[in-house]
Amino acid sequence: MIRLLFGFAGRTNRARYLVVQLALLALWGLVWFKSPLRFSSEWQALLFNWAVNITMVWIDAATTVKRLHDRNRSGWWAVAIIVVNRLSFVYYGLLFGNYFGADISTAAELLLVMLAVGLSLLQTGIVIELVFMIGTDGPNRFGPDPTRTVAPSPIAPRPEPDGVPDFLVRRTGTPT
Repeated sequence: MIRLLFGFAGRTNRARYLVVQLALLALWGLVWFKSPLRFSSEWQALLFNWAVNITMVWIDAATTVKRLHDRNRSGWWAVAIIVVNRLSFVYYGLLFGNYFGADISTAAELLLVMLAVGLSLLQTGIVIELVFMIGTDGPNRFGPDPTRTVAPSPIAPRPEPDGVPDFLVRRTGTPT
């Protein structure tokens, strides 16, 4: 589990990636919207929030790199994905600020709409790539296939009979 969450080597399949991303989303909501912890000073709260944020970004980066490896892509694409996600946070902050009464010009409003369309298209592509596309079948340059848990047997399987099952042939004898 530690290698999955904190290491950058290897591959991970869609299911594990999605579980980690959903857990990060739930943790983010818990910490930022309704933190159950109360701190005696503002500095303690700030340090806690920074520590949690850095850990979550690290886990997000590590699992995204491994998912990209499963798609036989370089892990450096994770940098672009994380930048797009953070731009989305900034955008939605500006959008909610505009909605709740911030005074911005029409040109800035048009820029926000264009940014919304561009970020939505980018994020849709990222979700399709990381969640819906299957990984490379078999081993690739980043490691073995994470969906294959059992190694293939070195003994060749016995071929199935073409017609009547063997136990029936043995009971009835050979045809004359």
